[in-house]
Amino acid sequence: MNGRWKKHLFITSSTERNNKKAINSFVLHGPGDEPERAAHDAEKRQIFMNMTEAEKSALHLAEKAQAAASRQEYLQAADLFADAAAINRLQVTLQWKYRNQQALMLAEFGREFRNNEALEQATGLYEKTVLELAPKSERPDDWATTQHNFGNALGLLGQRQRATRNLERAIMVFENALTVRSPEKSPLEWAATQDNYGNVLGILGQRRGDVDMLKKSVEAFEKALTERSREKVPMDWAATMNNLGTALQVLAQREKDPRLLKRSVDAYTDVLKEWTRKRAPLNWASTFNNLGMALRLLGETRKGPRTLEQSVSAFNNALAVRTRESVPMDWAMTQNNLGAALQSLGNRQEDARLLEKAVTAYENALSEITREKLPMAWAMTLANLGAVHMKLAERSGNADVALAALNEFDEVVEFFRLASHAQYMELAEDQRKKAQALVMALSTP
Repeated sequence: MNGRWKKHLFITSSTERNNKKAINSFVLHGPGDEPERAAHDAEKRQIFMNMTEAEKSALHLAEKAQAAASRQEYLQAADLFADAAAINRLQVTLQWKYRNQQALMLAEFGREFRNNEALEQATGLYEKTVLELAPKSERPDDWATTQHNFGNALGLLGQRQRATRNLERAIMVFENALTVRSPEKSPLEWAATQDNYGNVLGILGQRRGDVDMLKKSVEAFEKALTERSREKVPMDWAATMNNLGTALQVLAQREKDPRLLKRSVDAYTDVLKEWTRKRAPLNWASTFNNLGMALRLLGETRKGPRTLEQSVSAFNNALAVRTRESVPMDWAMTQNNLGAALQSLGNRQEDARLLEKAVTAYENALSEITREKLPMAWAMTLANLGAVHMKLAERSGNADVALAALNEFDEVVEFFRLASHAQYMELAEDQRKKAQALVMALSTP
């Protein structure tokens, strides 16, 4: 399994952050309360007093929406923001703000609960409503913010779909945003768009095997880092460094370039300076998982075992936080990656104990990565398990272990045949024939 691209969605512009700050500046207690009770100082009281009745009503609904969002009730929050935007005689800039927030809530629900219908609703809302409320000629910053958020939703939706249309659209939308956002005018917003632009380029480049697109992904992350410095925004810097590490890793595999793998390892190592276990445990574990993969790939290009041993250690670090109880699929993914590292190290050192540990890791992974949940990942993991069983059978002369490998490859071949993956089926069929020959050889007196 390849490393996941770390997505950092819904990074808003300074305009939106100021709007959210204004929303959270008031606590509305109810229609019978004096407006002054909603303010904590004279300035806030004056701002509230200067609002129109429409603005006060919209603000009241927005307060409720924020409260719902804090409880992860994103659909309720989206409905409340929609109600706020629909209030009569509300100025266009506020309509835009609340419609934008409505779309953000739908997208957040889609991200958090893996609901593609909500993501489709969000993209439709951005395209048909939110963009129309912020014409580029009149309010270019708000238009660019909408393009940025629209691109995020398209990118996440496209990442979950086999078709590439939404990923392609996301690239164009981010490029639209970058016609307004610049390092001179809005450096951090520009960097946020470059970061997410790099993500989508990387996802599509990896899917297509497009080296030029992968190089553009690396360039986008490097541009983002010119403004997302560790000194100014340490956590955002770490996020982009993590993304850069992944882009370099994927590009290195395509280019077969160990130097790029070394750069990937260095990037992940830097990330761990900010994403510490205490400060950001899940990000810390994710980075160790990514580091482990880069180290395994690099170790397979080197003669000695040290880099592969470091890979195994990195995955074990990740599993200290990525437990089956807390994050079952992430735990399973890391177990699969640990199995691959142990397999490479076991083959390198001709150590059956390491290969047996690899078997355990793959079997752990398959307890969560099932054919029903993640069919492609299941087939790949089962093929890995079959390869280790075959290696152990060759070393031990145990026909039963060879038979286990044959049964595993039978399942994998059948899966790829039914899924019409001809290339993978041929590879699995080749392994199945080797396992079959091994069973016959070991079963012959």
